[in-house]
Amino acid sequence: MAPLRVIVSQQIAAPAGTAADVPVQLYRGTDPQPGVELLLRGAGAIPGGATQDPVAVTDWRGVATFRVLAGNTPGTYRLTVAMPNGPPLGPTTRIDFITTAVAAPPTPPPPRPVVSDGLTRFTQGAELHGTAGNALPAPLVLEVRDTTGAPFVGQPVVFTATGGVVEPAVATTDRSGMVRVRVTLGERAGPVIVGAKVGTLTRTATVYADPGLARALVLERGGAPLGGGQLTLTSRDTVVLRVTARDAHGNRTALDAFAATTTGRAVELRSTVMADSAAVVTLAPRRSGTGELELSGSGVRTRVSVTVALTRGQQSAWAIGARSAWLGSNHPWIALPNLTGVSGVDWSVFGRRALVAGLSLALGGAAGSLSADRTTGNVSLVLVEGYGRAELSLVPGGVVSPVLGLGGGAYRLKSADGGQTFYHTNTFWSGGGGVDVAVSPSVTLELRIERHWMRDTNQGHVATLWPLAAGVRAGL
Repeated sequence: MAPLRVIVSQQIAAPAGTAADVPVQLYRGTDPQPGVELLLRGAGAIPGGATQDPVAVTDWRGVATFRVLAGNTPGTYRLTVAMPNGPPLGPTTRIDFITTAVAAPPTPPPPRPVVSDGLTRFTQGAELHGTAGNALPAPLVLEVRDTTGAPFVGQPVVFTATGGVVEPAVATTDRSGMVRVRVTLGERAGPVIVGAKVGTLTRTATVYADPGLARALVLERGGAPLGGGQLTLTSRDTVVLRVTARDAHGNRTALDAFAATTTGRAVELRSTVMADSAAVVTLAPRRSGTGELELSGSGVRTRVSVTVALTRGQQSAWAIGARSAWLGSNHPWIALPNLTGVSGVDWSVFGRRALVAGLSLALGGAAGSLSADRTTGNVSLVLVEGYGRAELSLVPGGVVSPVLGLGGGAYRLKSADGGQTFYHTNTFWSGGGGVDVAVSPSVTLELRIERHWMRDTNQGHVATLWPLAAGVRAGL
């Protein structure tokens, strides 16, 4: 019968404090030997290991597996496979069991310092001013330090800006714990808020976009911009314009060395006042027509075309006028014997004042030359009048308007023909009507027919004149 033989691993290693499986295979000749009890001698002698040598039974393949404790002392221990209470099963059953030392756990790195809330701040660039639409003249610098006060190196920082742009948007602190960024200001003047986020910590800095050089003069009327370089006025009310200087982006900027002038007779410059870095210009429309308003300030010059279009109801309250009247059919003077008729012409000038819509009052004087027809010949007369007249326009503001008039005054009628001087000096009353025809907003033609009742202190009513007049008046 063939002898037993054992196949084992010559060397097995395990860290101290652990356990290892040691397999062995038992044969007789070439046949596996199942169900055989085997002993692993020497395992119970490992310090800190098992107190007895382990025993194992082979399975159907002839394999027995021993569980060996590596103990707590690194070293090499000789193990052999034997039959219980028997000798080793030959020299090939020796196993070197090596217990290795356990590596010390790695030392954890020291905790990284925390970003300091009190020491992390913007150290340069805060409160800087620059021109809107341009970069700040100097970089913005953020200093990041840890809680020990040391520079925080390699810390990412995220930047944002309200009203501007920060470059770069993400940066890392250098060896000094600092980050430098460039800020480009937006086009609108005012504060620009720059934010920096370091981990959970946020810091902000305020910089300012200032207006640039003046590029345009902007006019406002009643708070609304006046566009197109055109100003149209349809009333005699004074007009107040506010003038400001604006830069290339529309920001209001300083206005200095301001001046204003007008050309043409349609509009008058009443005043120019500087207030709150702006100019307040007051214009007064004078008459319908065109003119120009020229403005200059802060090195900028602009012109505004002014059109005045007044309706008759918006004309000046004051006007002057002149009339010529034909006195062709008049009742004779009662005081002159043998008088059969009076004819002639007169001329008058007057000043007129509009009181309310359609109602006006005129004061004037007239002078004329008359011819008195008598049965004994003709007599030349000179007529001088001073009068006041109230007129009511039935269609105020119309192109053609019927007019009613009522007035009175004093007259003097004198003649020296035939070597005899005679005259009448007294009062008269007048009444009549006619039409006004507007030929322009400031010029009106007048046509009138009136009746003058001539009186004498001693004789009462002495004569009646019927002037048929045509004239013109112009608003001031």
